[in-house]
Amino acid sequence: MPGEGYRILLGCRRRSEALRACRLTFDQIAGVFALDHEVSPLRLYRYAHGRTAGDVVAAYNGLDPAGTATLRAARFYDYEAWPQAGRRPGAGAIAIFARIYQTTARRLVTDEVYVSYGVRDRDLIDQTDHRHLDAHHCREVSAPAVPGTKGTKALPPLVPAPAPARCADLLRAVGAEEADVKRRELLFELALLLGGTPALGLLRHLTPPERERLAAAARHQGPIDAATLDVLERLTARLWAMDESTGPRRVLPVAEAKRAMVDDLLKRGSLTPALRERLLRVYWSLSHMTGWCHYDLMDYASAARRYEEGLAAGHELGDPALLAHLHGLMADMAIFQAKPTMAMDHAFAAEGWAKHSGNGLQQAATFSIVARVLSNTRRDGEGLRMLDRAVRLADGSRSGAELRHLFWLEADRIARHAVFCFIKAGQFDRAIAEVEQRLAKTRSGFVLGKSMLQLECATALIEKREIPAATFMIDKAAQFVVGHSSARLVHSVRQTRARLQPWEGNKHVRDLDERLRSLSIPF
Repeated sequence: MPGEGYRILLGCRRRSEALRACRLTFDQIAGVFALDHEVSPLRLYRYAHGRTAGDVVAAYNGLDPAGTATLRAARFYDYEAWPQAGRRPGAGAIAIFARIYQTTARRLVTDEVYVSYGVRDRDLIDQTDHRHLDAHHCREVSAPAVPGTKGTKALPPLVPAPAPARCADLLRAVGAEEADVKRRELLFELALLLGGTPALGLLRHLTPPERERLAAAARHQGPIDAATLDVLERLTARLWAMDESTGPRRVLPVAEAKRAMVDDLLKRGSLTPALRERLLRVYWSLSHMTGWCHYDLMDYASAARRYEEGLAAGHELGDPALLAHLHGLMADMAIFQAKPTMAMDHAFAAEGWAKHSGNGLQQAATFSIVARVLSNTRRDGEGLRMLDRAVRLADGSRSGAELRHLFWLEADRIARHAVFCFIKAGQFDRAIAEVEQRLAKTRSGFVLGKSMLQLECATALIEKREIPAATFMIDKAAQFVVGHSSARLVHSVRQTRARLQPWEGNKHVRDLDERLRSLSIPF
């Protein structure tokens, strides 16, 4: 390393150690160093950590998920020099550097560099967040509710910051997202309409004409046509994908705002019967989504209200499959709340509507919930028999366009409910074997389902007094709390840990407690 560069690094290392002693995060230290050093964010964060280029290159090659990284110091210096010189790092490389520097990938690129990436690369950069690795980072593990929407009772605000601050953040984000002034204004208007900065991750997937079409519909400047509904349906599907990978906190403000917009279009728009039915299905889907997100944040009252509004839309559509689905979700929520009577009521309603629908796929989804309810209240094996029936139906059915809400449904996802049923029946060995089989088939992006399976496995292991294996499973599930905002997941981790109370002094339990504290999970 050149003498001057090494002298700067040593000075930054000393200052960083002093600032860390004052409990500053690496993000804050990098901000302090930016006042004195006009260099790229990549170099600022290396200074904040006091690392040499060789240190970072070695760490990078060790973290490459493919195990094939061959980064060299010369190329790394090129990355640090960009965009004034050198070479732009790929989005995947930025994600790895974010882990090394214990920060978000977005903080490692300037606005100028960020806008040069493609849509998928910007999605990766936006979603990569490793600040939990910083011991001084204070992270919220549960999310508050979102603001109320038109025509509904007001809810506590999602973000406590005042509106001007949120607008300023959005303006900065839009400026990095879109260079053209006119397109930037349109993007700002749409993002503001759809919940603020989180909406940018969805809107960037739309073409400029599609954004204009969406804005025109929101302003009531033109008729709503099939192409506009295509855009609304695609955005809803992307929201579900976002929820599966990151959880409800980012999704809920966008979904609530979009639901309010669709509600407004239904009340004011002049629509043909066919288009109105499609738009009403979008409204049902968004009621479904917002209800699920509220439930995942353990805001049961708001979830029930959204589900009930979805039921009203289902009745207006006259679609028994949609009614069965929401009653099933309300039954599942009642199980989680330990309300067996309410769960049974919704389960029987769901079963009736599912049979009336005549659709095998909806029946599979509904019967899997009914199986859980039966297993929760009875020990006669009826729940497992109902679940076997659901798996057979899922194997032999395919979703049509009218059942978009079942895009996720596969036989394996239905079969995973057997773990719950086995545990309730006291068949712990079968539950553990089922978990191992299901985890081997679970997609990596299905974060919440995988972690819940691991916690169910831990419950079975605790019942068998296999404490080391149980703590290992709880630890693995708890790691997903870092990148997923589900309050239910945090609650379930805490509940499963509480089952270990008789083994408080066990070394494995004490080690688990330390790891849970490092993840800011109270117990």
